[in-house]
Amino acid sequence: MASQLEHSSALPATSYAPPDVWTPALLARAVIITVLLLVAFWPILTGMYASWFDDHTYMEHGLLVIPAAAYMAWTKREKLARVPTQPSIWGLVLLVWGAAQGTLAVVAYWPWVGRTAFLISLVGAILALYGWRMVRELVYPLCTLLLMIAPPGFIYDRLTLSLQLLASRLGETFLEVLGYSVMREGNILELVGTKLSVEEACSGIRSLFSILFMCTLYNFFFVRGNLTKAVILLMAVPIAILGNAGRILATGIASQYNRDLIQGVSHETFGYISVLVAGIGCVALHMFILWIQKTWKVRHA
Repeated sequence: MASQLEHSSALPATSYAPPDVWTPALLARAVIITVLLLVAFWPILTGMYASWFDDHTYMEHGLLVIPAAAYMAWTKREKLARVPTQPSIWGLVLLVWGAAQGTLAVVAYWPWVGRTAFLISLVGAILALYGWRMVRELVYPLCTLLLMIAPPGFIYDRLTLSLQLLASRLGETFLEVLGYSVMREGNILELVGTKLSVEEACSGIRSLFSILFMCTLYNFFFVRGNLTKAVILLMAVPIAILGNAGRILATGIASQYNRDLIQGVSHETFGYISVLVAGIGCVALHMFILWIQKTWKVRHA
């Protein structure tokens, strides 16, 4: 028995040594592939950058998406450094797919198809260099990058029109509940001495995109549990719609007392306030979910 113990103690101690994915060779390959992706997709990327400042798309938040996703990945750098490097042949498949899709998008002038092709190629590059486990670790930052791409034109126009009409109906309902006389024709609200037109900019599409981006960041840094994250993201849509309806309500009330408040800087201020209120609503929803979870645990302890 003693000899067995001596023999076992003489064996070399084995400890897990986490693989270093930041070796000079891998870093050099990553830099080269990144440069090649930027060069290959440069026309598509410049078009996407221009769309962030297009008054029709309301994608101003797109300028913040890449830094936000990069910071998300940076916060996980220690965990990423322990992921074993297992390159996958599927990465090359995605790279070829992305190149073909990007070429088709440039020839046929399909901006959305070209912009998503860049993301497909980016995932393919990570997969070819590091493998599936690295992609799984980066799935949240990679999905966040989708928020920098405006929806296809036909979906965007349909969504904007639907939100315009919905905002008009909600505004009419809220004003009537408060006792104001209002008549609606499509997206036009007619009050005493004032006509309010719910234009595309007032449809809530801008606040919807902004609040989805805010909730995505909030989920990553403050929310635990995939189910809770999904609930907050889903509820961000009705919260944004209600926030915009509150903006129309405030505009309608203000028009009855001072018509200067429904145009210019004052009108824009109502929009920013509605986004802030909707963001606070999403945080309040998270607090409510935590309270429910805590109450449930206490009662069933």
